[in-house]
This record gives sequence, structure tokens and C-alpha cells, in this order.
Amino acid sequence: MLESIIPNHEDELRSLSSYGHTGFVIGFGLRFGQPDFFLNRYPEAWTSLYESENYFFGDPVAAWTIARTGAIRWSEVKFPDPRGIMAKAKKHGLKYGGTFVVKIDRKRSFLSVARQDRELNDGEMLVLHSKIETWAKLFAKAKVTLTEVELQALAAMRDGLRQSEAAEKLQVSVSTLKARLDSAQKKLGAPNTLNAVVLAVRQNLI
Repeated sequence: MLESIIPNHEDELRSLSSYGHTGFVIGFGLRFGQPDFFLNRYPEAWTSLYESENYFFGDPVAAWTIARTGAIRWSEVKFPDPRGIMAKAKKHGLKYGGTFVVKIDRKRSFLSVARQDRELNDGEMLVLHSKIETWAKLFAKAKVTLTEVELQALAAMRDGLRQSEAAEKLQVSVSTLKARLDSAQKKLGAPNTLNAVVLAVRQNLI
């Protein structure tokens, strides 16, 4: 999905890695619960721990992302951290970081980068904030285009059908159905079929 929104997206992602040596996350279209698109390049071990322990609930940076707009270094976030999440993040190399949030049409887009050697300087903060501002505007204008057969496959999943049942209903093979779901999932930037269905519903595609 990024390739259709961000010019030279591969170069831009490499650029983010130069600011956030430990990793970064990008989200577009956050309003209720989940963003319309989410890319996580944080260390796998940290991501696994974060998800298994539900650290989102209690994460001061996540709270700031939902409540504020602008740019901030993690060391400047004043939201409470009762679970000691920031200290645990440091053990995984996320010692310093910055978060950048833009709100367009009541939806938030955000970027967070992490590194372990030093704070982001003022110039880097400005560059990163400018990037997410530009990308958020492009995302707001972009529309995902799914084919009719991809929409039909997602709609069948939305209706609670098993893949074998959906394939029979659409009069295609299970492998063809899976290919259509995989294609829709990729276009939507979704990690799995369930998430793709949720995104398609939220965007009024099905």
C-alpha cells in the first residue's frame, strides 16, 4: 500500500531507519482503535512482548499519540507509566525516541522512531514531523482500489463463511479465493484476512 501513497517509499523507509536505528512504526488513519494502515519495524522480541503483555494499555507514548498532535521526544512525555513500560523498552534498545502525530479529517497519522545512542536533535525532529505531515496528506487523498472479485471475497469473509464455503458460493476454487484475499490484504496493508475485512468495512468498501 505504501508504494501507492509515498513516492520512493523504499528510499523513505531506509531514511527512517537512519533516524531510528532500533526501529520505527508508522500508522495512518487512526480514529477508533486501529489505524487504517500500520507498519511496525520495531525489534521482533519487543513487539512480541508488547503484544503478549498488552502494553498498549499503559504505554505513555501511545497515550500521547491518541491525545495529542505535534512532535515530542519520549523523554518529554509526561503521561504516567505505572507499568514501567519505557524502562522495559530501553532493555530492547528503544532508549531514545520521538513521536510525531498529525490529524486530518478527524483521523490521526503517526510516526515513532527509536534509537539507543542519543536523543533526536531539533533538526531531526523537524524533518521527521515534516515527513509524517506530508505522508498523512497523501494518505488522506489516496483511495484503495480493489477489484470486484476481491471485494466479493472479502464480503464472503465478512459474512462469516469458511473459505471452502465462500469458494463454493463464489464458484471458484479455494486456492483462487485465497489468492484474491491475499491480493486484497496486500492492497489494504493488512497483516491478515480478518484485519483486511475490518479495514474494508471501515472504509465502506464492502
